[in-house]
This record gives sequence, C-alpha cells and structure tokens, in this order.
Amino acid sequence: MKHLTLVNANTNAGMTDHMARLARARLGDDTRVSALTAASGAAYIGSPRTCATAAEAAAGLVEQCLAPQQDGASRQLPDAFLLGCFGDPGLAAVRDISPVPVVSMLEAALLTALQLGERFAIVTPGQRWPRMIDDTLTQLGIARHCLGIDAIVLDHLRLPEQQALAVPELQRLVDAQAARYAPSVIIIGGAALAGLHGAIVAPPGVRLLNAFDAALGQVAGLMTLPDNRAESTVAAK
Repeated sequence: MKHLTLVNANTNAGMTDHMARLARARLGDDTRVSALTAASGAAYIGSPRTCATAAEAAAGLVEQCLAPQQDGASRQLPDAFLLGCFGDPGLAAVRDISPVPVVSMLEAALLTALQLGERFAIVTPGQRWPRMIDDTLTQLGIARHCLGIDAIVLDHLRLPEQQALAVPELQRLVDAQAARYAPSVIIIGGAALAGLHGAIVAPPGVRLLNAFDAALGQVAGLMTLPDNRAESTVAAK
C-alpha cells in the first residue's frame, strides 16, 4: 500500500480534513493518506508575509515527519508529500530535505495545464494572489502561456464549510475569463476551492482544471515510479 502525507501549512484543521477526504476518495483503498496541519501561523495564506510563515511551517512539519523516533528507530517514510496550498510555500525547502517526491498545487496545476492546452487562465481566492502567482510563472519560464489571473473574494465565507456559497461568483469569473481570453484551460486554484470540480460548468471549448485535482493526479503517478529514494538528509543528521 502506498502512503501519501498531506501537509497543510495553515492552521485551518477543517481545510486539512477536507483535502484529506478528497485525497482518500480519489486515490482509493490502495493508498493511505495521513495529514499534518501547522500548529501556529495563519489560518489563511494570502500575502507574502503569511507565505513566508507557511513556508517555515511546511518545512518544519516535514522535518518532524522524517526525523528518527525518540528511541532512535527510523520512521517509515511516506511515498510522497503533497503541499496543500496553491501558493506552494516551502516547496523548495521541503524538496531539499525530502527523499520522496513532493507535489504542490500551483506547480502541478501549471504543468498539467500546459499538457492540456497552449494557453491558460487562473481563478484564485485572494486579492494579492495574482501578483504572487506572477512570480512563480516567471520563475518557471511560462509566463507567456498565462492569459490572465483573476481573484475571487471569499473573505466573508467560513471555509470549507461554506464552500458552496462561492460557486455563483466562481462561475461568473470562469465565464468572464472564457469570453475575454478564450483560453484552452482555466485553472481553479486554492485549497479553499478543492472539490468544486463538478459544481462549475465549463464554457464551450474550455477545460476546467482544479488545482487540487492536478496535484492528486501528479502525486498518484509519481508514487508508481520505481523506488530509488535517497537517504533523508534530516534522518542522516
């Protein structure tokens, strides 16, 4: 049986449980899904400051997961980590210490979108996310493929419990992007929007891609690769 560890770098345990349930339903009985939630920091990651805090939390959670037990025995490593935040905080640091694949929502969605179509647009919660996502697009060298990024404001909602209340506004933004940009793919980004893939109607000629679905698809594929993992740099210290 494969083992996936989901890492939520914010303090919203309800969001962690929501993503873990989706992962278990998607990956089935052949994969055990465990989940970790940050003990301190922000309940919602939506600014460079909270991203920095979340990056530290993500790396710390993974370090704890990889560290030897108190009796010195090695822990049984998961087969992959999934970072459950669309901004990918801590991705580089976690990959630096992890001997197993690390998948993140934004990177997975972007790479999958490129495989599905030449041009894409993005809808994501939070007014400051479009600018931060621009930085990732530039780092990956794929900014020219992104036609536009629009933010949906969900500050008034309690998530994930009130997630369904976001559907009308999300549908409006998706339809507007399709009319304005004519993209091949529209990425619906954000842990707050995980699981809404069946609630939004895709405009004609457009493929909708939920970022969490993209991350689950990639992590499922990576866990089938031959196991050539290196020794953990954390456990080796």
